[in-house]
Amino acid sequence: MRRIAVSVPATVANLGSGFDTLGVALELRNHLSIQESDEFVVVQKGEKVNGSDLVVSVIKEYLKTHGYHKNVRIEKKNSILMKKGLGSSSAAIVSALGASMLFLDEFDKNRLFEMAVEMEGHPDNVAPAIFGGLRVSGMIDNRSVSLPVKIPFNVVEVFIPPCEISTSKARKILPQSVSLSDAIFNIQRVSMLLAAAFNNELDKSYFEDRIHQKIRLSLCNEVKDFFEELYSKIPNPVFLCGSGPTIGIIGQSNISPPYMWKKLSLKVSKEGFKVEG
Repeated sequence: MRRIAVSVPATVANLGSGFDTLGVALELRNHLSIQESDEFVVVQKGEKVNGSDLVVSVIKEYLKTHGYHKNVRIEKKNSILMKKGLGSSSAAIVSALGASMLFLDEFDKNRLFEMAVEMEGHPDNVAPAIFGGLRVSGMIDNRSVSLPVKIPFNVVEVFIPPCEISTSKARKILPQSVSLSDAIFNIQRVSMLLAAAFNNELDKSYFEDRIHQKIRLSLCNEVKDFFEELYSKIPNPVFLCGSGPTIGIIGQSNISPPYMWKKLSLKVSKEGFKVEG
């Protein structure tokens, strides 16, 4: 029976100053397979589950609208934690769309990008999830554009708290406008961050932000306190992963996570969406 297996990496957007612009892929992957089957079934961690999540709904809709009406077996293995700022929704959308395209022999990476951005609403996580590496993305002339950037670092260490923050909630609390001085502050730093890819002079200050981090950190005092502690103790760049609550640093540290937190050291993934079999 026909079977398609794929994987998609975790992604971290913003990187401090690159609000809604930068995103990097990390080697923490969700795996997904679609197989012809006599009955519709969804399997996760070796057990049948209720198929009602984002991955399953996207696969069902894609196959239906493209004329496939037979049953399939969907198997999932998720490593990317949800609502932690590590691109779980983008990984779900990209893996489901990409696997469905392959299953029907109509895969096109650029089309996958267009469809995934339309579904997710913005390209900063979607782009590295598909193309890998460090990407700069934006809306140009009413279309999503993403360009690769030479990666000025190899490892991102993430500190994952027990609390969760939904992307929609983290967006709702942001102001509709910012001051000219704050806009210039971020433009200067994200420009320096991108330039560091060419001169290897990555500096902690390039990740500083005045647009989103302070407001989002206020959603959880425990995260805010640990962010400030990290920033004062280590020379590494420190930033909020996506919309939070996970905190990331460039490189590695000897800092232990707070009680109930998780600490992972993740390599930058040069590959995004990948066919596994």
